[in-house]
Amino acid sequence: MRLLDRLEDGEQTPYLRTLDIEYTAEHLAIKATQYQLEMHQLQGTYQADVDAIEALYLALDNEDKNDALEQLFVDIATWPSTMSWDAFCARINTCIAHWVQAIQANTKLTSITSLLRCLALGHASGTGSTSTARLHLYLFEILSESLHTYEQHQIHFLLDHDAITNLPNTHLLIQAIAESAEPSSAPVELSLISIRFLIERGTNTISPTLPPALSIKIVELLTTCFPSAHSLFQSGALLFNVLLEKSIQPPQMNLLIAKIQRCFEQVIPFDHQAFIVTPVIGAAIQTQPNDYVHMVEHARIALNHALTSQLDAVIYTQAISDEADHQKKLELDITDAFNNEDLELYLQPIVGLPDGHCVGAEVLLRWPSAKSKGIYPNVMVEIINKVGLGKMFTRWLIHSVCRLAHQLINQNKLSVYLTLNLRAEDLYDKDLPLLILQSSQFWKIKPQDLILEITENGILEENETTLHTIQQMTDHGFRLALDDFGTGYSSMARLRNMPISLIKIDQSFVRDIHLSDKDFRMVQSMASLAESLDKEVLVEGVENEAALQLINQIGITKAQGYYFSKPMPFDDFVQWAKINSAS
Repeated sequence: MRLLDRLEDGEQTPYLRTLDIEYTAEHLAIKATQYQLEMHQLQGTYQADVDAIEALYLALDNEDKNDALEQLFVDIATWPSTMSWDAFCARINTCIAHWVQAIQANTKLTSITSLLRCLALGHASGTGSTSTARLHLYLFEILSESLHTYEQHQIHFLLDHDAITNLPNTHLLIQAIAESAEPSSAPVELSLISIRFLIERGTNTISPTLPPALSIKIVELLTTCFPSAHSLFQSGALLFNVLLEKSIQPPQMNLLIAKIQRCFEQVIPFDHQAFIVTPVIGAAIQTQPNDYVHMVEHARIALNHALTSQLDAVIYTQAISDEADHQKKLELDITDAFNNEDLELYLQPIVGLPDGHCVGAEVLLRWPSAKSKGIYPNVMVEIINKVGLGKMFTRWLIHSVCRLAHQLINQNKLSVYLTLNLRAEDLYDKDLPLLILQSSQFWKIKPQDLILEITENGILEENETTLHTIQQMTDHGFRLALDDFGTGYSSMARLRNMPISLIKIDQSFVRDIHLSDKDFRMVQSMASLAESLDKEVLVEGVENEAALQLINQIGITKAQGYYFSKPMPFDDFVQWAKINSAS
């Protein structure tokens, strides 16, 4: 029966399917002397209590019976009365094989020990009950030692194999590659393919619990894609490595990758669900045994590059490795900067039109002491999310913005508001509305002193959780802005479904508005739409007088851009705002 069929029938997959434990004649002889049994005694006359054996068998429940246990009953019942030492050793090893299989089938250990007690050394050879007792101890010791060996192998197997597919894992993959690279081994060419399967929504609803049969089915399909000289390893959930005993050139590798992709261009049905799995592939092509030690790492780097770059497949090159090293260093640097409070918040003025007075500021993330310049804020936030600091960053940001608002409004007496950008993941945080409310109350600022910006493309999904989070924030009195308006695919739906107070027209439409009549008409249309829906409009990216004149001509009342000011540190913004204040 196929493993997949067994899973569909509800049968559990055994971890360690087979295990051969054999004792040498020398080992059995040494163990016999420990129990004061001589070789001629073990070769002597035996008595098997057939009546007791039959009684034990009849006493077993049907669910306790299995082929291995029944064979063990036969082994004991038909124990030869006399035999040679070699025959005795063979008989012991046969029993070991059957009782290990019986234990694998969940047979109770007491059933086996009771059976062994039915075997005794015969009196004809001059042995007595004392020797029989020693024989039992001897057999029980072998049984105990065999089962201990089995359990140790079971533990090692569980550590080195996947519990569902029984495939070897990365540890054994590395071991296999290392053995191929040993100078004493025969020369062999190797290539390695790492495959991560991504689950897409099929025709039916997908349960959040991944059925084991899906992994089994993937293994069955994957096996058909490769030549005979390959080994399949599983390194995680839906993550597989295929070791090929040949060196493949890039054109051949591309053909193999295409074959794998075609193989999975199908819906996989299981238990009233439909799955579509997409393979993402990273390949390492090595030609020198000295490079084999890095093969797993190179395949992983290629796979990660494919995943992060949203590519179907990537073949490893040194350039990809250099880029990965640079990214890793950047992640460490930004993590250190956040933990050491090296990241700062700059303010870019928002002005009212047509007078140009400061009415607010957008809070922007900056890294003044960056070891390398040109790192954009969105890149820093992406890395902060990637390393798991996203939630801590949001809390730091909210607390810091509320503190800056307090200093601007209550200490410097400036009538301005601040806008801050929320991450898409923040909308899934049910505690976010209360956190913002508590922070604003602690710093004694009003909800209208803050505007919470949501990037249009950053909204992961409109669902009950995100809409409830947004509604709670607006119920507390906080205003909501839709940033980068016009760049997403659902601008109209956002305005219809969300309580948006302000839309920010993206700078890509504004920067060249004085050079493009098309851009002018698009900005004019978006502003007209917002006005008809009672939304405020703010344009980003105003960089020259000509653009400003057209914005004023349209009648938009708020703007920001380099024409007014670049983002600046807090103290510089205070001076700028006081100079450009309406008062």
